[in-house]
Amino acid sequence: MNEIGGLTQPLSGDVTSGWNVMTHCVYVVEDNTDLNKDLCEYLEMCGFDVVGCETGAAFYRALDAGKPDAVILDIMLPDADGYELAQHVRKTVDCGIMMLTSLSGMDNHLTGYKSGADVYLTKDSPLSVIEAALKPLLRRASRTDSETVETPISEDSWVLDLLHWTLCNPEGNEAKLTATERTIVKILIEANGAWLTRPEIVEALGKADTAENCRNLDTAIRRVRQKVMKEIGEELPVRTAYGRGYAFTSPAAVSGEAEAS
Repeated sequence: MNEIGGLTQPLSGDVTSGWNVMTHCVYVVEDNTDLNKDLCEYLEMCGFDVVGCETGAAFYRALDAGKPDAVILDIMLPDADGYELAQHVRKTVDCGIMMLTSLSGMDNHLTGYKSGADVYLTKDSPLSVIEAALKPLLRRASRTDSETVETPISEDSWVLDLLHWTLCNPEGNEAKLTATERTIVKILIEANGAWLTRPEIVEALGKADTAENCRNLDTAIRRVRQKVMKEIGEELPVRTAYGRGYAFTSPAAVSGEAEAS
């Protein structure tokens, strides 16, 4: 098969239920541009941070830049063998591995599992099944960041609560954020007041540095500003400057790491 089955909107319960995937990063390695885009967009709608790679070389570069919680690997890539990529991941990264390929048959399945795959699916699998298969992989993945001790939050800080999807001002008033809004605010807060250019933010979101994605970023920040003003009654302390980008200019902290259960 050369097609992923059924691009549909995820059920709202998948996004707002106790299963919260926003802090989980998934790398999608697929050389078919359309399939890569469809899968990345669907997983983003489900709340995952997604990095799309169309070649083995791009995947290795992405691994050098950061470590995923799960990878979805095609087997037949123009410059790499998916089985070899799986073996490399299994040796170097503690994460879940899903093979998503057009190759069916018992021999291919066995080779995939021997290479280190946790799940082997064919490309005719519905996107909802692919998402569902990711969840147990992420539950099993080692999350060393969950062992990090949180520092105290000062009383004059804005607080982004990842677990409850809220942004609170120092007075305790809160606004409910979407997945994309929460990720953008998290990136800005973690910059500790530094200016981030539009391309830097777009790439941190796992997207390509294109004019369209930069415009979409501007739109998303404008909407979260409007939401915060409406729900909190105070301006979001995100400043913008021509040639510099965006910065979160008030004291702020991130709390409540999302749980994978």
